Amino acid sequence: EKMASAIVDSVIPRTTSTSTETESVNTLQKLILDGVAATAKGAATPGTELKFDCLSNGDVKVAVDGKEVGIAFGLGSAFANVFLDEEGVSPALRDSIVENCCGMVSPSAANNEKEKEEDGSFEITMSQTSEGKSNVKTKFQLPKGVKDVVDAAKNNSASSSSEKGASSTTTTTTTTSRKDQHISASIPITPAEMPHFASMSVMMFLFIYVFTTVRDTKDTLVVSNCGAEAIPFLKLYGVMPCATAFIVMYSKLSNALGKQTLFYVTLLPFFVFYGVFAFVLFPNRDVIHFPLAAAEGAAAAGGGALTAATNLMRYWSFSLFFIVSELWASAGVPLLFWQCANDVTPMAQAKRFYPLFAVTGNLAPIVSGKVMSKVISLQKTKDDIGFGATLKKLAVIKAVVGLGIIFIYRNVYAMAEERDRKERTEQSLSTIRGIEETGKVQITMKFEKPKQKLTLRESMKELMQSKELKAMATMVFCYNVCVELTEVLWKSILRKQYPSKSLYMEYMANFSQTVGTVAFLLQLIAPGILNVFGWRGTAMIPPVTMGVLAIAFFAAIIAGEDKIPLAQALLIGTVQNVANKVTKYSLFDPCKEMAYIPLGPDAKTKGKAAVDVLGARLGRSMGSASQQLLVFLVGGASGSIVNCTPYLGVCYVAAIAMWSNAVGTLGKLFVTPEVKVDNTPKLESIGQAITIIKRIEDAKSEKRKNGNGKKQAKK
Repeated sequence: EKMASAIVDSVIPRTTSTSTETESVNTLQKLILDGVAATAKGAATPGTELKFDCLSNGDVKVAVDGKEVGIAFGLGSAFANVFLDEEGVSPALRDSIVENCCGMVSPSAANNEKEKEEDGSFEITMSQTSEGKSNVKTKFQLPKGVKDVVDAAKNNSASSSSEKGASSTTTTTTTTSRKDQHISASIPITPAEMPHFASMSVMMFLFIYVFTTVRDTKDTLVVSNCGAEAIPFLKLYGVMPCATAFIVMYSKLSNALGKQTLFYVTLLPFFVFYGVFAFVLFPNRDVIHFPLAAAEGAAAAGGGALTAATNLMRYWSFSLFFIVSELWASAGVPLLFWQCANDVTPMAQAKRFYPLFAVTGNLAPIVSGKVMSKVISLQKTKDDIGFGATLKKLAVIKAVVGLGIIFIYRNVYAMAEERDRKERTEQSLSTIRGIEETGKVQITMKFEKPKQKLTLRESMKELMQSKELKAMATMVFCYNVCVELTEVLWKSILRKQYPSKSLYMEYMANFSQTVGTVAFLLQLIAPGILNVFGWRGTAMIPPVTMGVLAIAFFAAIIAGEDKIPLAQALLIGTVQNVANKVTKYSLFDPCKEMAYIPLGPDAKTKGKAAVDVLGARLGRSMGSASQQLLVFLVGGASGSIVNCTPYLGVCYVAAIAMWSNAVGTLGKLFVTPEVKVDNTPKLESIGQAITIIKRIEDAKSEKRKNGNGKKQAKK
């Protein structure tokens, strides 16, 4: 019914709306419906053939699957114009026809030129299949508006050629080739691609800027007030449930909202919360937080481990800030940015652009660290009042950054739509010029059954059957497990060295600057690394680097402060955590995002959300659960994570092994399969030839022997 309505809606505007033509249009729709209903399946399915034969008297004969249904009178001209003019009522039908155009079929040049000279009419051949079955031929007059466009294009081309001659052609060719040339060997981008590349790079910068700012703030709030040992509890019992709820809500909204609306609905609540926290929650922290006596009473029976967990409930607004910021870490760059990038960046550009997006993006930690250090230095006091003033200034900056993200997002989609429009226009004009020159065009119409939107459970079940998505989920899971196993231990040592909020936040600001600087330098050579080592080799660099440094960090802590001072262990841990961040931004993320591009649309939306958000949260939660269990079992009376270091090292090595195996599985996507040539027929032919040659040689040898025998007999 939808298919018949789409065809009829495209024919109606091309009629004169007389009662006779209106009745013919209704007849056409009825013929299509009756013909489809009379098929073996009783409905239109992939492969159903609709044949519309535009007769010389102006009527349209309708047939379905080779069986004639009837005739719609006087609609021949209107029906033919559906496939040529730009005023289609049903864009879906027109786009389907244009996308599935099979190319030009040249008729006899002499007959074609004669027809065009006599009446300006052309012949169009429409068929259901590319093999040419059910051909429908008709002569029609090219619509005046379209003919004017073609004539203008041809006249402009002829005029340009006559005025500029051969030198003009040479200049045009040179200009075009320059536009297609890369800016440099290290920047494989053409000038025409620069606006898109620059916009996406700046967008990534803004996303990472917000991430860096809230990461340093959340760690300062929670570690300074609750202790580093509280983080595993918060991630398992706070972040993980919220991440699950986020995925469920995001999947439901993806079925109900458009792509761009979904982006805004996901993005804006984060910035609203950061503003509310800075201007409402933190200034009233003494009023909204639980009293100290109640928290101490609740933790009295649990020792060190439960004290940290109970503090999370006491400072619930800080815990909420931590949870929201962790969700931003999974929903910001991994989900919102990369989903946009995958949507507007073709595969040919992705291989060149993705490693370079982060060149600008990785400047964000440097800028964030500088800005945070400057804002902290402007504090009049180093107490919570001064810290609150810093939070307000940072919230205002984040709000401006959020507006910048929205502006760039709208701009990149506008550029992508303009690029697609130009490509469709050029394709349509090329088709029309072909009709003008050859007089015939073949068009294939394909009707596909519309896909039903699946529920979250059905989507996950279907997507998890993909070994590629499983491998990506394993990579994300293991990376986050590894980060969790070293990060909490490192922050515990950091708190011992820098107990105050201001000193802790200042160290984190310097840490962010170091991450940004190293990541920026690594990102400059990332495309070269990808070209030299390939996808698989590049994707193996993060687990190998992180594993080697983590083993050194664990060994320094196990050796004890009497052999290795705490400051040196902190330095090794800082280097290892810098490697965690740098390799992720520069190598891990680009490699992972490249793996999404060959996959289907569901894998790029729901599959990506499940892998990047839920997979990351599961990894962090698994790391947190492991640390909690170890703290209770071997943490001692103090509940210190430092006492669990040897066991953390074993878990870390196991996660690295799983990660490496997943990289090997996913690397097969980027390996060009070798074509095995069957040489059996050739070998058989060679064998036969050798046999024939051998027989000839044997015959010659036998003949020579016989000849010699006869000579001897004569003698």
